[in-house]
Amino acid sequence: MNEILRHRIGERIGVLKISWRKASLDSGLGPGFIQDIITGRLNAPSEQALASLAAALKCSPAFLLGQTDEVIGETESDHRGSCSNQEDNQRPDAVMALRIVEELLAAGHVDAARIAVRRALKAIALD
Repeated sequence: MNEILRHRIGERIGVLKISWRKASLDSGLGPGFIQDIITGRLNAPSEQALASLAAALKCSPAFLLGQTDEVIGETESDHRGSCSNQEDNQRPDAVMALRIVEELLAAGHVDAARIAVRRALKAIALD
């Protein structure tokens, strides 16, 4: 798991073009959180920490853990049936947050879903 987690974190950071520090801070887990994972000082982050990190990296916890290759937990065509393309273009961060929350709730991770909702609301309020 750790090698996959390290790789997926690096992949998302590269796609988002942000630093480890920024992603760690955005997840609310401290400035060195990702560095601790990458260097092996932290071997098993909690489910809540993974959920927060996934929200900051705009992906699902399942993606970070290598349980799916889909970044958001569903295919683009699945998503098109429930939301319009215009909505995606206007608030892709909100759509991503809702997908993550949906996945967390489906897996029974209610506390982690609450954290993801709070972070999304905070981000929306800052806009």
